[in-house]
Amino acid sequence: MRTSVGFATFCARLCLALFLFVLISQPALAFDDPPTRVARLNYMSGEVSFQPGGETDWARATLNRPMTSGDSLWTGNQARAEMHIGSTAIRVGAQTSVSFLNLDDRTVQLQLNSGTISVRVRNLFGDNVFEVDTPNLAFTVLRPGDYRITVDPDGSFTTITLRDGQGQINGGGQAFLVDGGSQVQVSGTDYISYDIYDLPGKDSFDQWSYTRQLREDRSASARYVSPELTGSEDLDQNGTWRTDRDLGSVWVPTHVSRDWAPYRDGHWAWVDPWGWTWVDDAPSGFVTSHYGRWAHVNGGYGGGDWVWVPPHREARQDEFAQRPVYSPALVTFVGDSNSSRDFGNGGGVAWFPLAPGEVYVPAYQTSPKYVTNVNITNTVVQQTTITNVTNNVTNNNTQTNIYVNQKVAGAVTAVPRDTFVNARPVAQAAVKIAPNAITAAPAVRTAPVAPVRASVMGANQAAPGNAAAASAPPKPPAAVVARPVVAKVAPPPPPVAFAQKQQALQANQGKPLDAKAEQNLRAATPPPAARIVKTAPPAAAVKPVETAPKKPQPATSLNTAQQVHPPAPGAPPSAAGSAQNAQQQLAAEKAKQQAAQQQTAQQAAADKVKQEAAQQQAAQQAAADKSKQQASQQQAAQQAAADKAKQEAAQQHATQQQAAADKSKQEAAQQQAAQQAAADKSKQQASQQQAAQQAAADKAKQEAAQQHAAQQQAAADKSKQEAAQRQAAQQAAADKARQEAAQQHAAQQQAAAQQQAAAERSRQQAAQQLAIAEKTRQDAAQRQAAQPPQATRPGPFSTVHPNEAPVPPRSVIPPSANAELDRKHQQEQDQLRAKQEQDRLHVQQQQDQEHARLAQQQVDAAKKQSVEQQHQQQTQQLLQKHADEQKALADKQKQERQNQAKPPQKSAPPPQ
Repeated sequence: MRTSVGFATFCARLCLALFLFVLISQPALAFDDPPTRVARLNYMSGEVSFQPGGETDWARATLNRPMTSGDSLWTGNQARAEMHIGSTAIRVGAQTSVSFLNLDDRTVQLQLNSGTISVRVRNLFGDNVFEVDTPNLAFTVLRPGDYRITVDPDGSFTTITLRDGQGQINGGGQAFLVDGGSQVQVSGTDYISYDIYDLPGKDSFDQWSYTRQLREDRSASARYVSPELTGSEDLDQNGTWRTDRDLGSVWVPTHVSRDWAPYRDGHWAWVDPWGWTWVDDAPSGFVTSHYGRWAHVNGGYGGGDWVWVPPHREARQDEFAQRPVYSPALVTFVGDSNSSRDFGNGGGVAWFPLAPGEVYVPAYQTSPKYVTNVNITNTVVQQTTITNVTNNVTNNNTQTNIYVNQKVAGAVTAVPRDTFVNARPVAQAAVKIAPNAITAAPAVRTAPVAPVRASVMGANQAAPGNAAAASAPPKPPAAVVARPVVAKVAPPPPPVAFAQKQQALQANQGKPLDAKAEQNLRAATPPPAARIVKTAPPAAAVKPVETAPKKPQPATSLNTAQQVHPPAPGAPPSAAGSAQNAQQQLAAEKAKQQAAQQQTAQQAAADKVKQEAAQQQAAQQAAADKSKQQASQQQAAQQAAADKAKQEAAQQHATQQQAAADKSKQEAAQQQAAQQAAADKSKQQASQQQAAQQAAADKAKQEAAQQHAAQQQAAADKSKQEAAQRQAAQQAAADKARQEAAQQHAAQQQAAAQQQAAAERSRQQAAQQLAIAEKTRQDAAQRQAAQPPQATRPGPFSTVHPNEAPVPPRSVIPPSANAELDRKHQQEQDQLRAKQEQDRLHVQQQQDQEHARLAQQQVDAAKKQSVEQQHQQQTQQLLQKHADEQKALADKQKQERQNQAKPPQKSAPPPQ
């Protein structure tokens, strides 16, 4: 009993250990999701250069270019720049070299080799890290605040000014805290010394930074979107907010044309690890291209019928609030790599914006959780919809669902492939495509084209005839780039150069390489120029000695106006006397600094001796600890051996039980096999009987088929005989029909003659009626002439005047042998009579109206006589028209009877 309980306990522990192992190792097997945020280059003045991660060349910087780990920035003389990461602003002064050592969901790690940056940290959530590494120290921001970090051109010392906030400095084996309202200057590398000063006055760079800060503080868009939405600070100056009854709060662009569409004014760039990334030209284009969705509203709000639907703004803005996830471009591409469609010269690429509620499926490798977050943080969509669309795209590489904006006129943008991959402006090269080509093409999640070097470095932005623009972009001195910096947090390895992975990207059909492929390429070909980052040894952070007061800013100190490097070349010289005095003061201050450095070096030597003694003591302590550890390990080994023995005993017991169980299972399997064999034998016998029955049935079917064939042959012979008899009967019937047709023809000719006679009688009757009408008119004229004139106006005419046309007679068709033709001809005669009657009534009504009008107007007799003559001519023309119509119908019917009377041609006899 105890053995069984012990074995059960062992199995339970083993299962628990396996579960924990799978749980712990799961993150290693999970997808390497890309960062959910990037930095945005949102402001430039002067010459600013950009270096993508992993590259050695420099290019001219582009506004709205996303920046991430490995990217670098250099500002020339009198140049400035500004970057944003959510609500955090990084402002860069002239002659500054700054790089991103790391930029992910938790860490922002900057490398400042030379120059000045101003950092405004509005929010610092949870365990987030913001670190600036310089040649002298690693500075970690501990609280939200305003920080200015300056490195002199030689890299000898670093000056940090804290207007407010708090930070920690690590370097030279030391770590100390600095509070707001202070300025600290640190010199040295392996051994550092520092001085703490009062706050200096604000120079022009501080004033410029403050002005940019006020612009963000007064933003009205903060009521509609999260402050962590990168690029939202430029919405106010480029659009207005409206409330749509279906979409809620929407942003409407104001500086666009009526035919404008999203994702048209800008270019495409290749940015790892996301791949194809849209870079918009408009200041507001960053936030509206990488977050939210675009909707087309008929009637619009004055922005070309397009409105931007932002991500939902959470009420709380703290570490628990979910930040919107960055996307390279919230579009869907049209067509695939195997398509023969041509959207431009030499093949093209087409795309359109996603609408609210539509699912974005990344082209880069991600986890299902990432796909969910990148959608629910940017639009309102159900998890079921995300799962269905993602599975469909993953299995088929195409998206079969219907997209709203794909049917909107002008929403799809297409360019030649050469424009797309070379980072050239899209609007200038956009081509028109037929609507049926848009709807017929499948939707895919990425552009199926591989990047080239220009996709990473950018197109040539030189203007024609501008020598300055055509020159090479400025870049930092080689000594500045190669200068090592001190880091507290070890940064990730640098990105792989594009040239090393271009061949692999060519075979990947427009998709970025996954993390494993990048790692293999990095191991196979190390980067040509590795960054020199020295990780600071861990040290407990302490506050400076409180008894040491802050030093006032000396009148000639380099810190007075934040000038930590000589004025730039070309700056205006100061007065001679003041310049010479300033140089002497600077030399004195420099001598003091050198003396302080020597004293610091001596102190450092003493500290080194103390440190070595401490290290020896620590080594002795470590040896003692090692002895204790070895003893503990021996004890643990003994315990492990005992546990192993117990485990082996339990395994033996388990093996025996398993063997017994296996034997029982084997015997049961044998019995089951025997039963199965008996059942198979019975099935085989039944199958044989069924086969015999099937053979007998087949034989019967063959005999029945033979009998049926004989019956069919006899029936066929009989059918031939009957067909011959029918043919003879048909020939006789045809002869009889010809005789009857001849008789009918004669009868039809007689009927036609009778009909002609009837038509002649109709004409005679019409002539008689015409004569009667003429006589009636004459009599009426005589009576009118005989009547004496009246003093008053003449009385009204009679309703039945002399010129009334007679009713056309009804012609009756004499019967003939063809009753159907008789009925047809009689219908035609009746239709003609009805038409003529309508004509007669129409003429009569016109004449009555003219008579009434003459009576009202009291015209003279001459006018009346003229009207009566017109009526007479009109009546005669009507009677003549009726006669001609009657004659034409009679001729037509006569011709039809003659055609009907012709004997039919004799058809050839059917083949035997």
